[in-house]
Amino acid sequence: MRSSAYALGVGALLLATVGASGCSSDEAKQEFTVPTSLCGVSVPPKALSRLLPADGSHITFRQDGSVEKGWTLCGVEVDGHAVLNVSQEWIDAGDTARNILRHQLVISDQKSADGGSVAYADRGAASLLKCRGTGVEKEDVSTVVELLKPGRADETAMGELIREYTKSLKARNPCQPD
Repeated sequence: MRSSAYALGVGALLLATVGASGCSSDEAKQEFTVPTSLCGVSVPPKALSRLLPADGSHITFRQDGSVEKGWTLCGVEVDGHAVLNVSQEWIDAGDTARNILRHQLVISDQKSADGGSVAYADRGAASLLKCRGTGVEKEDVSTVVELLKPGRADETAMGELIREYTKSLKARNPCQPD
């Protein structure tokens, strides 16, 4: 009796193992390399990875405009689907990151960071670099990150992404007039 119970137990364990391994082969996997920069501005790859689709084999980027023209747009696509847009532009002085996020992406439930210069939610973020005392008194640099489906909403990752992007952008000194 014991040997048949033992055999049944071993059989059940083998079946569970085979079943589990069958499921693991269907796990989502990011086969693409997560970038470390967008439009030449450093980003935290771990945070960006949590926003990109959990699976996919090919990632592509596109960039339109330039800082010299006053605006730039970086797009990220995974397997041909637009997933993330990062836009940067010169705007009139006096706006706030919260207001930009509310009006451009219609996100009202948001968090703030870095003394209010950053606002973010699970599917979008905005930041504002104030250009004062650098010869540019009437304009600021605005950055907006928009997550599109099939991207994965993650408030913590979005907050980390926009803060680090803004920090890297600021280090590039975009407020310096040419």
